[in-house]
Order: sequence, then C-alpha cells, then structure tokens
Amino acid sequence: MACVVICRCYRRSCLFNDQSLLYLVMELQENNTGYLKALQIVHRAMLLGMILFAAISFFLSYTGNFPPSLQSYNEVFQVIAVLLSLAGFFLGNFLFKKKILSLRELNNLTSKLSGYRAASLIQWALLEAPALFAVICFLLVGNFAFLALAAALVLLFVINAPSKIKIAMLLQVREEDIY
Repeated sequence: MACVVICRCYRRSCLFNDQSLLYLVMELQENNTGYLKALQIVHRAMLLGMILFAAISFFLSYTGNFPPSLQSYNEVFQVIAVLLSLAGFFLGNFLFKKKILSLRELNNLTSKLSGYRAASLIQWALLEAPALFAVICFLLVGNFAFLALAAALVLLFVINAPSKIKIAMLLQVREEDIY
C-alpha cells in the first residue's frame, strides 16, 4: 500500500512514498548516519498506512458510502483472516529470531545493522499484510471483528518498533555503536 508521509530531512521538506522511504533509509545508512532514525521512519510510515487505511475504511462503512457486498462470506473470511494473522505473526517471529541468531555471530557492525533492517522489514510486512487483509474483509463484510483483529495486529506492530536498546540487546552490541 502506498503510504505518504511528510517529514523534514536534510533541512528541507520532502514527500515520501514507500519507495522513496526505502531510498532514504539506504542513503542515510551509506553515510553512516541515522540508521535508527531511518528505520523508525519506515516503521512509522507502515504504521500510519495501516491506521489511515483502517480509519478510512471505517468512515466509508459508517457513512454508508461503501456498503458491505459479501456478507454471505463472513465465516470464510473470518477463518482466512485469523489463519493469515496467526501465520504472519508466528512466521515473522520465527524468521526474525533465526536471522538475529545468525547476525550475532558476525563481527561487522554494518552487516549486523543491515541484517537487522532486513529481518525487521520481513517481520513488519508479515504483520502488516494480515492487518490490511482484515481491514479489506471489514469493508467487504461489515463485521467489526475484522477491525478488532486489525487493531490487535497493529498493536503487535507497535510493540515491534525499533529502539536503540532493543537493537543493542538483540545484536549484542553497545548502544553507543548504533548511530
């Protein structure tokens, strides 16, 4: 989902979509500055995208501008949404932990941070996809249980936000080394 974020970078205003956010992350990391800040920008952009999509979907449904058209598939969508959510959560955690364990053995800090970024993006994507699917199911069916499921996934997404102390602990490096 293309998410648009307005922020300040390099002392000028910038308008970012998902691709330019990833470009900013890579550019900041090439300059060895702002690794954590860039990762936090990507996380917040993904979070904002999910929240805005859910809010717009709720508004469209509440105002009657998008009436539910597939109410007969409610049970089917519930099963699929729950299975996708569980699979995304457990697979994301499994892949993240596996990558982190392999990163701990590396000696190069840049490689560790790059690997952490990749592992985080995979974990976040595996949480974001089922959340967006749940919101789409809400739009199609009109069942608020899908919004509750999306909210739970968003909460898990927030819990997985990057922080200096978390990265240092997981990668077994000093906090001062994380730029």
